[in-house]
Formats: sequence, structure tokens, C-alpha cells
Amino acid sequence: MKLQAFNLSRANTGFYLTAVSASTLFPLCRVDRVAENPTEGFQRQLDAPRARRIAKYLEDRIIPGAIILSVQTEFPASFDVEAGELTISDHPGSLLVIDGQHRLYGAQIASENHGVNVLLPVCILTDLSFMDEVQYFIDINSTAKGVPRTLRIELTKFLVKQDSIDDVRLRLFRDLSIEPDSPLCGRLSAEQRGPGYLSHVPFELAINKILAGERMRDLDYLQKKALIKNYISGVNQNLLEADLSQKLIQSAFFQAIFRVFEKACESALLLRGNYRAETFEYVFQALLRVNFEHHTGTNDEAISNLEKDLLDKLEIDRKSKMPTDLF
Repeated sequence: MKLQAFNLSRANTGFYLTAVSASTLFPLCRVDRVAENPTEGFQRQLDAPRARRIAKYLEDRIIPGAIILSVQTEFPASFDVEAGELTISDHPGSLLVIDGQHRLYGAQIASENHGVNVLLPVCILTDLSFMDEVQYFIDINSTAKGVPRTLRIELTKFLVKQDSIDDVRLRLFRDLSIEPDSPLCGRLSAEQRGPGYLSHVPFELAINKILAGERMRDLDYLQKKALIKNYISGVNQNLLEADLSQKLIQSAFFQAIFRVFEKACESALLLRGNYRAETFEYVFQALLRVNFEHHTGTNDEAISNLEKDLLDKLEIDRKSKMPTDLF
């Protein structure tokens, strides 16, 4: 089989860049999996649902990453410099998959089941020993760095529907991180987790549920921001008094505080009839009675335990007071 290809060979390794349709390429490839070949296999098990998701994705999108293959020594390849043609064997199993098995399987499913003619970018390596193949697999799969989840959330700002919960939350994250009267000003990180910063991940977990709740549903954006800012300010004032200001940007604490949002807002209305910062400061005096030495974990159980402790200490004066000026 002859393929038009770019010759990028170096370091005693043949390296050719080309494109081949999935239906043509698939029969030529083999995958050595550890579970099936304990002696020489090095690939992970095929994740069939993942391959099907890729097939679905390929119906109207492309995946620009190249499949990386190694020509097996018993099926040598040759390159014609003048014609720019790479000749490879059309024998089944003549190419070993080093990286991209799920893209390859997904593209084949798309071709067979969905009638999508998927042309795959392919890097074909020659002159590799078995040890070289294993090393390339390790290098490719251990040195690649995924995009942090908090940055992925930040980038959804270009994709979300205007005024959706995600849109409102992203706007809140931006505004609360830059407005000088926000206790979170300069303390939110849109790119990555790190000490001294609260990332998108706990912010999303804390805020999405309350944005979907009845209390926030009929408020416009400025009212939602005012309520959340006043809420956080009330919490923060008590943390400052207790010399625990760093608690505000600890993921577990931030999530626990917003799990008691409904109870705290109910308290604010019953006690003072508004959602002002000083009212939430009064409500969250409960924080001064929390023994934080008993709340050191970061998993969901630890967050739930802190939530329960807070709920126990959020005492409500049952004498109802009609709300006046909420903010």
C-alpha cells in the first residue's frame, strides 16, 4: 500500500506523517494488551463505551490528534523520497498501535455504524525495537498533562447559554474575584487549584444548587450577586473575629457553608427581615461556636459533618418578621 507522506525521520527512527481512512487502517492494526498478552502486552484494556462516545463525537466533529503506529519488523516499510510516498504492508497486524486505540476504534465504529468516512491523521514509526515501543507508550501516556478541571470550567464561559445557571455562576465567579467589596476579591483562581485560592470546582459545587433553588430563581443577576456577596461577607466577618480568615477559601468549608444557605437565609428573614451583610454576620455568629479541630477532613463525609454541626448551631428565632428592604 502506497501513502503520500511527510518524512520527518530523525534520531535513527523512521517517522512519517500521513492520513488514512479508518476503514482502510483498522484491519492493518493490532493492539497488544496486558490482559491478553501478559508477556509482551503493554496497552490498557479497550474502554468500549469510550470508543462509542468517540464514534458519536466524530459524526459532526474532528479529533486532530494523530494515531501513533509502529511498523512491525516482519513487514518492512520503505519511503520514496522523490515521490513522497511511504509503502507499507497491507497484511493484517502489520502495524502496532502505540497510542490512539480508542480513537481508532471509535473511527471504525463511526465508519461502520454511522456511515461517516473518517480520515485519520497517522504517525507511522519504523525501526523500533519492542523496548522502544514500550518506552514511547510510557512517554506519551505519562508526560502528557491534562487540562485542570477548574480551567475547563472557566472555558465553558464561551459555550454556555446566556442567563443559564452556568452562565450566572461564571459571572459571579468573575465579579466576586475582582470587586473590591467582595471577601473573595483576589482569592479565586480560574486556572488551577493552589494554596491561598479557591478554584472553580468547589465554587461550582457550592453555588449551582442554590442558583437552582426557589429562593434565587426570581431574583435578577444583581440581586443574586448582592445576596451571595452579603452572605459571604457575614461568614467572613465571623471568621476574621475568630482569626480563621483562610477558612473561607478552603474547599470543604466553602461547600459546607453553602449547604446551609437555605437555613441561614430563613434565619436572616426571621431575625432581621433582610439579607444585608450585617444580618448574615449576626446569623453566622454560630461559627464562633464550632470546634474546627473536629472538622479537618476534605471528603464529602467531612463536609456533611460540618454541615450538620452548622445546622445545629444556626438557632432561629421563631418570631416571624416580615421582610422589608431585603438588601
